[in-house]
Amino acid sequence: MTTHNGARPPRADSLSRRAKLAQLAFISAIVLVFSCALILFNAYRLHVRLSERADSIAHLARTSLASAVWQVDYASARDFIDAVLQDDTVAFAQVVTGREVMAAKSRPRFTGHDFDYFTKDRRFITKSVEIRKYGDWIGSFNLAVTTEGYVQEMAMYVGLTLALALLLILTLTLAAVRYMRKHFLAPLMDLEESATTIADGNLDAPIDTSASNELGSLARAIDDMRQSVRHLIHDLQEANTKLQNHQNLLESKVKERTEELNRKNESLNGALEQVRRAKKAAEMANAAKSSFLASMSHEIRTPMNAILGMADILWETELSQDQARYVDVFRTAGENLLEILDDILDLSKIEAGHLTLEKTWFQLSDILDRTCGVIQGKASKKGLGLSCASAPEVPARINGDPTRLRQILFNLLGNAIKFTDKGSVALNVDLASGDGETALLHFSITDTGVGVSGDKLGAIFDAFTQADSSTTRQFGGTGLGLAISKELVHMMGGRIWAESTPGKGSIFHFTARFGAAAGSETAPPPVENPPEDEALLPPLNILMFEDSRYNAFVTQTYLESTPCTMTVAEDGATGVELFKKGGWDLVLMDIQMPVMDGFEATRIIREWEREQGLDPVPVVAMTAFAMDEDARRCLRAGADSHLPKPVKKSTLFETLRKLAAGRSARPKGNDHA
Repeated sequence: MTTHNGARPPRADSLSRRAKLAQLAFISAIVLVFSCALILFNAYRLHVRLSERADSIAHLARTSLASAVWQVDYASARDFIDAVLQDDTVAFAQVVTGREVMAAKSRPRFTGHDFDYFTKDRRFITKSVEIRKYGDWIGSFNLAVTTEGYVQEMAMYVGLTLALALLLILTLTLAAVRYMRKHFLAPLMDLEESATTIADGNLDAPIDTSASNELGSLARAIDDMRQSVRHLIHDLQEANTKLQNHQNLLESKVKERTEELNRKNESLNGALEQVRRAKKAAEMANAAKSSFLASMSHEIRTPMNAILGMADILWETELSQDQARYVDVFRTAGENLLEILDDILDLSKIEAGHLTLEKTWFQLSDILDRTCGVIQGKASKKGLGLSCASAPEVPARINGDPTRLRQILFNLLGNAIKFTDKGSVALNVDLASGDGETALLHFSITDTGVGVSGDKLGAIFDAFTQADSSTTRQFGGTGLGLAISKELVHMMGGRIWAESTPGKGSIFHFTARFGAAAGSETAPPPVENPPEDEALLPPLNILMFEDSRYNAFVTQTYLESTPCTMTVAEDGATGVELFKKGGWDLVLMDIQMPVMDGFEATRIIREWEREQGLDPVPVVAMTAFAMDEDARRCLRAGADSHLPKPVKKSTLFETLRKLAAGRSARPKGNDHA
């Protein structure tokens, strides 16, 4: 905002106002400091003078009163005190001997006060001197000098000094302000007005550059800046014209490119739509594959349960040599078919990313002993030697997934036995590296079999791949075992490779990382094979939910020679009604049944038990669905255990013993009536 004559009004925070205030503050501070110093000096000087007067009177008393006190001349003592009180500053004087006060006198307004009163009052300066004769104390002279006159004199002096200081401050400030305004502020305000006019766009405003001091230099710099701004504006105008032309050109190019991008975008959207459709089709295919594998697993495992179960039952009867050979053939064929099915399911879970590794502490020697114990039978049938050895530095207790480690060893040792006709197979374990908390173990399986040519080594770990097509015809197999082992080894943080010489044998290596820190956890005790004696089963009243008469017949045959009794319900609804009648020690629950499936039946049983306040009866889910998610669904529904079909007799008996033992160990509650 400007005034009517074009000048800008002074601002409240203008430089001139702040300069005046700064000058006033600075001059005031200097004058006041000097005045205070002068006042303090005079106060000190007056106080010293008063103290010296008191000391002079005390010294005079010490010399003048000695004879009067010695001769006990009361008149002389009173005369001396009267003479002392002639001094206006003396408020009290007293001569004291050992027995009495010889003389004492005070100003009328202090009458009645003793010497102690004056010593405690800061308005008085007190002195007490000893009077001696021949070196012996004969009395004392007490004196009190008032400071009232000193205070009055100081008050008058302070007032006069401050008045002179104020006058000096006003005079110096006025002179400094006038000097500052003439030589600095006025030229600076003119320069500010010129700079403001230029900033408002008037580049022709006059600037006074005649000053020879710093303000002149600043004015000349502003004038140079004005010339530079003129050139800059001219350059900007030219540049703006060029920029406008370039902008027009760019707009036309952008329009062309936009149209081109729109065409490409339409093409890309079409491609993305095709990708989305392909992805959806792949997801649907993957879901269909998983559903197919689950259905295939169920449809194969259900009859396999009856086939392998009846084969096991036949194997335990008295058979002729030919009959035993026939039974062994279809037992072996059934187990091979089951292994193929498990391999396909494992590969499917790995490809879908649904396979997870367990983390538990276990004894490595237990895994090696059990694995080699199972493989030993196959090696003995072919007349092969089998050895398993572990280096001393290998940790005895490690943390990892023992089941998947055993699966890898079974695959590699099984392949070694399969492809070796004479000689031996050896399993060796040593420590590749360790950091105190983890250990990288190196496993090697050496055989003296047919070997693999070098150009085939890279492909043997692919799914459904073997060294050549004749291998499948001669030795059998699907080629899934090594592919599954490769994926499991990678999940364990290791790698797998092979060395081979055709006609001399092969060495399969793999590494895996395990936890090896010595913590508070203890290794699980080795799992012993359950005894086969059926008499060890406790007498159990078992309710079986099973819609397949063949599978029910197999289980009934398993339990024939045991003290257990079993009742079969062919659908979930019938089984639930039978269960509610009570008296059951254990339930064997099939999952896929007509009318009501096993999941719903288990949930209804658990809900009914809670409503009745009854202890839960152990429920064993026996299902042909072998995926991990199926097992978790069974446990979430309320089952205590999960057995995938086909169920071996030994596995069933072990589960019955474990659940019966757990039930008997629980505190006795309400029983099913």
